[in-house]
Amino acid sequence: MGESTYQNYPWRETSNHFHALTAEIFLQRTKVKQVLPVYRNFCKVYKKPQDVLNDQKKKYVKILDSLGLRWRIPLFYRLCEEVVDNYGGLIPVNKAELLKLSGVGDYVASAFLSFHLNNPYPLIDANTVRFVSRYFGMNRNPESRRDKKFIQIINELLPNRYLNRFNYCFLDFSMRICSNTPACLDCKLRRKCEFYRGKVHGH
Repeated sequence: MGESTYQNYPWRETSNHFHALTAEIFLQRTKVKQVLPVYRNFCKVYKKPQDVLNDQKKKYVKILDSLGLRWRIPLFYRLCEEVVDNYGGLIPVNKAELLKLSGVGDYVASAFLSFHLNNPYPLIDANTVRFVSRYFGMNRNPESRRDKKFIQIINELLPNRYLNRFNYCFLDFSMRICSNTPACLDCKLRRKCEFYRGKVHGH
């Protein structure tokens, strides 16, 4: 997919696991451009979950409120409590424990483990499923993210090395090139893509 698809966002370079998990939570159903300033402001004020719990003025409420989806705020506070109480303030690094945290579902857990710990978890969301359906000529619907065929294909695409970089590029490619309005002529994969071949040959 190429390095040109890779976007250098601040959460992609952080070594702070709390900030990394926070970014994945913020990015749920929220656009990147909306998350960027919120993430930067949050990271300046809070370095670890305990900092959120210690904030008597609850500045985090105002910071997170600008993202919308206000239900996220109490869940996020509860997550900080759980991390401090149950994990000594450290973000757990296995999927089963991550899924016990408030507000952390399968995608957030997989994204955190893949992006920030380089573990072999596939990213299965609307963007990557859209690419797979087009490239392999598969029918998709709102439930395709749970379809075993899609999950199997995305798993098989994972390389043996540089898993996090691959997944970042896969996600960026699916959002920027193979988007809702695909830029087929800019796509280096188009010659083997069933969707593009169908467009060219009028199928």
